[in-house]
Amino acid sequence: MNAQIHSFESFGTVDGPGIRFVIFMQGCSLKCKYCHNRDTWNLCGGTTYSLNEVLLKIEKYKNYFMSSGGGVTLSGGEPLLQPEFITALLQELQKQNIHTAIDTSGNFAITEDIKKIIDLTDLFLLDIKCINDEICKDLTGVSNKQELTFAKYLSSIRKTHVDKTSVSP
Repeated sequence: MNAQIHSFESFGTVDGPGIRFVIFMQGCSLKCKYCHNRDTWNLCGGTTYSLNEVLLKIEKYKNYFMSSGGGVTLSGGEPLLQPEFITALLQELQKQNIHTAIDTSGNFAITEDIKKIIDLTDLFLLDIKCINDEICKDLTGVSNKQELTFAKYLSSIRKTHVDKTSVSP
């Protein structure tokens, strides 16, 4: 099992609680005007890593982030564009009792695959780009309707999440 990954951060402190090992996944379906990770947009970019290669990278830093109450954060780009890999990785991290977070726009339909990822994830950092749909379309090129549905779903199942709305109406 492989994934396209842009980069890794071994000592993240702003992407969830404690010290985080952050994986910046390659690919994004949004084209935000003010994106600070534009080099992650192309799903075919980045570097191909196997699941085992990623797990070995995480293992090197496990003592640091575990002792701080941290864990692993999947960011991007958009991690949910590679659901099979994300599911397999989350399953392995869950076996090791490693706290997981996903930083996502939530611009996805709530399919069975997405529900499985939601179930396996401890914390969502939900990056709703703008609560006003028209402004959101201007900023990202797409409506915020799926983002808001995703947020409502997380709330309805009482999944821990932080809403990080980028722009107010």
